[in-house]
Amino acid sequence: MNKPTNIGKIIIRSPNWVGDVVMATPAFRCIRENFPDAKIALLLKSYVQKLVEDAPWFDELLLLDAKDQAFRQTHFISLIQRIRAGKYDMGFLFPNSFSSACMFWFSGVKQRIGYRRDARSWLLTDGIHRLSEHGRFLPTYMGDYYLRLCTAVGCEVRSKDLELFVSVAAQRRVDEIGEKYHLNNGRHFILLNPGAAYGSSKCWTAEGFARTADIIKSQWACTVAVVGAPHEAQLATDIEQAAKSKVINLAHEVISLDVLKALIKRCSLLLTVDSGPRHIAVAFKRPVVTLMGPNDPRYTHTPAEIGQVIRADVDCLACHLKICPKDHRCMTQIQPETVAERCLELLQ
Repeated sequence: MNKPTNIGKIIIRSPNWVGDVVMATPAFRCIRENFPDAKIALLLKSYVQKLVEDAPWFDELLLLDAKDQAFRQTHFISLIQRIRAGKYDMGFLFPNSFSSACMFWFSGVKQRIGYRRDARSWLLTDGIHRLSEHGRFLPTYMGDYYLRLCTAVGCEVRSKDLELFVSVAAQRRVDEIGEKYHLNNGRHFILLNPGAAYGSSKCWTAEGFARTADIIKSQWACTVAVVGAPHEAQLATDIEQAAKSKVINLAHEVISLDVLKALIKRCSLLLTVDSGPRHIAVAFKRPVVTLMGPNDPRYTHTPAEIGQVIRADVDCLACHLKICPKDHRCMTQIQPETVAERCLELLQ
């Protein structure tokens, strides 16, 4: 298909999850490179705003948030009015939801590009079929999944690299945290990320993280810190208290996504469950060890990742459930000794 001409204004509906937004950055960049003169707006949730607000690909960020049912309806209508007033020539729908396509349809976005999912095909002008295998959806790396929306309308892909940007203010904040907790001591800095917004099924044990930190520190002169969202503060504290060696608890600090980016960019190694920070590490080419249980690795695997994905050998992998209905064996059977060994290999 030939790329459309005379495209003056483009709107992109961003993914919602942190990791998905990071994996969408090649597609964001691709749209900008193929439409260098267009005005591009990104419609996104406010909690991922600081992930991309430093990126050079967008002319405007539109926030999509709803606090309660009454506000949600009012906000939905006002957004439709705002998008309609923008008179967009083209819209890319990265989420698969019916509601996102419905919003663009009601808003009068002329060309609407998205996957034929969630009974929304009739709302799209350019509906893309998802790749399938033996009559079922084929799990696809999300970076490639989003780029297919671009190539479907004739865009040329120049690079598949994940890309993020760090502001001066975020770097300064990380400098302050480093001074306060003595992270700028010349030693390797290992960052632990034990939490996942997806659900408890992705999480490992506090004892596992603590034991891993102890093993690494017994063999390598390094500083270990644990980071987490405010609601994960107790988990970070449990790791800090369970460790026999010193683990710095950064959950006491207010660390927004822009600061988290700068922190991950500065670390020597990230040890994490399968969550957004993993993909931030890939974007900054930082070594990362990922503990994975309930999700299919094909959605997140990229050759660009410097690191290891560790999975237990159990019969219920890739269930995609947010809460384990059994004994959480896919995560609890991952051994700290194995994790520490993989971390040390990367550090060396």
